[in-house]
Amino acid sequence: MQQPKQHHFVPTAADERIVTLDIIRAFALFGILLVNMRFFSTPAIQAEMLGSSFSSNNLLDTVSTWFIFIFAEVKFVSMFSMLFGIGFLLFMERGEEKGIDVKKFFKRRLLVLLMFGLIHIFFFWYGDILTFYAVLGFLLFFMKGKQPRSLKKAAIITWSIIVTFFMLMASFMFFAQIETNSEQQALMENEVNRIAEVYSQGTFVEILQQRINDISIIAVGNIFLFGVILTMFFFGMYFWKTGIFTNTVDNLGRIRRIAKRMLMVGVLGLILASLGKLFIDGADSPWYFVKYGGLFISGPSISIFYVMSILLLLQNKNRLVKATTFLQPVGKMALTNYLMQTLLCTTIFYGYGLGLFGSIGPFGGILMTVGIYSLQIVYSYYWMKRFRFGPMEWLWRRLTYGKNAVKVQGLQKAQ
Repeated sequence: MQQPKQHHFVPTAADERIVTLDIIRAFALFGILLVNMRFFSTPAIQAEMLGSSFSSNNLLDTVSTWFIFIFAEVKFVSMFSMLFGIGFLLFMERGEEKGIDVKKFFKRRLLVLLMFGLIHIFFFWYGDILTFYAVLGFLLFFMKGKQPRSLKKAAIITWSIIVTFFMLMASFMFFAQIETNSEQQALMENEVNRIAEVYSQGTFVEILQQRINDISIIAVGNIFLFGVILTMFFFGMYFWKTGIFTNTVDNLGRIRRIAKRMLMVGVLGLILASLGKLFIDGADSPWYFVKYGGLFISGPSISIFYVMSILLLLQNKNRLVKATTFLQPVGKMALTNYLMQTLLCTTIFYGYGLGLFGSIGPFGGILMTVGIYSLQIVYSYYWMKRFRFGPMEWLWRRLTYGKNAVKVQGLQKAQ
């Protein structure tokens, strides 16, 4: 007998949440900030195109750069993307259980997310990821009914296309042997210094103009990041449908096998990426493509390894209790904390704030990441003791479900 349709579809209640997903989301937020700190604090994109790191060469900064490169770069945006794919299926399944045509709610949810993303990318920071999720999220409707095997195949195909492209481009560049003349090199160096000056000393309007220019520069590269995100959307849906997150205990052997295989793939990718990083001397270097080909191998695979390792670690009840206490609130407020990272970092580094852009090296960036994330742990803990949702989560739900649903579970004191 078909379940009768309900009048309102409300946000997920506290007792319906899957704790491990919130904890993994919290880990992803830390890693995302760790990687993004370089882009918040330096003209990293233009410097890499020049073949420069725009940071000091002291030992601490060198070690810090390699630490972030090996353990974090592309890994945590991949992890966050996998969680988005899981969240899509969880959202759809929950609505269908209540007899609701949930597609219109998810489409509205994506449009609201797109609005947040566009405001974020144009008025705060060019490195926004929300617009990507909002645009690509519409493609998930075509994959919803697919069997796990088809989702896994789609993920591998999408992943292979990206990596193959970069390896082919590297091969072509090795034969083409394009060289940058000294005049072009000098112009690029001047441009990097100019950009650093704009972000560190410029007004809000001047920084806005530079940000729009930066968005146009990274637009082509973002096409390939689209591929990584889609790959992880599909992997997330695949893992969800195979019951790894809902029936972890019965899947421990499989989780261990996946972790081992992904680690082996990830190490191969890291070797390629590291070779590229060692020999790269600009965006027209073949090693540039070797580096990113390796990162696009290691990013998704190492992120899956991380997720499977977290699931295994959380089988220990003591670890689970501690992680639930300190990290789950951060994961529950993922959107708020992601945007808060931008607000704090742009205030610290940009000219209309403290103006520290270009003056903090990789080691200092790690220290700032730890400091900001520790602050997020504290305020997330106390906020979630008082309220059901983070402020941006509440607004997202308010605009998605309408005020009638929010009356049921709005921004009110937790019971």
